[in-house]
Amino acid sequence: MTRVTLLLIRPLVRAIDWIPLAWAAAFTTGLVIVIGSIERPLPTCDALPLLRMSAGLLGAAAGFSLVDPMAYGTAPVPSPRWLRMWLRTALTAGTALALWGADFVIATLYLPHGSRLLAGDVTLEAAVCVLTGLSGAAVAVRVRPGHGRSAALLGAAVQFALLVITLFLTADLWLWPLQSDLRWPGAHQAWLGLLPLPLACLAVAHRDLAGGTRPRPRYISTRTLMERFI
Repeated sequence: MTRVTLLLIRPLVRAIDWIPLAWAAAFTTGLVIVIGSIERPLPTCDALPLLRMSAGLLGAAAGFSLVDPMAYGTAPVPSPRWLRMWLRTALTAGTALALWGADFVIATLYLPHGSRLLAGDVTLEAAVCVLTGLSGAAVAVRVRPGHGRSAALLGAAVQFALLVITLFLTADLWLWPLQSDLRWPGAHQAWLGLLPLPLACLAVAHRDLAGGTRPRPRYISTRTLMERFI
């Protein structure tokens, strides 16, 4: 299995649709640079919303990488669907978080002297947002096989809806405090508790489809059967 996994990486890198993620990265990075340049120095109360928006957009764009036409056919394929989908997820999640990390570094360059962002907590938020976008797309491309980018858009819509719902949570459940807020530690314990949920969703959505890796049955006409036995 390890050998098959290594052999799959190169063709999957070429097969993944990186364009949405590239556009999202260009937009978020450009926005951080523009706002940082205008407000310089950039206070943490402005940097945090920028980085949170960046994580949400990159997560939504990452979902397009899970559109895999090979996953839905009945013809035999050289590897199981779950392996291909988890590899796509790992490659894209790693890339999305690396791009978000670039936004984080750029934002810190514009902070006032002596100010800093709590890298571990903010990265946890970003990881959950990216994985939520991927899990929504994973469910969509499983439920709506063959719909291509429209399924990925549905996944992005689900992610957007979930993020909007969090904006209406009560004060005790508020997930988006500022660093100076006393609710910051409790909120990030909640983020840590939420982390397994998109992973579990991905595990369910990435399962092999029923009959997805079995050979396509071969149908023989009645005439052919008669010719064989006469």
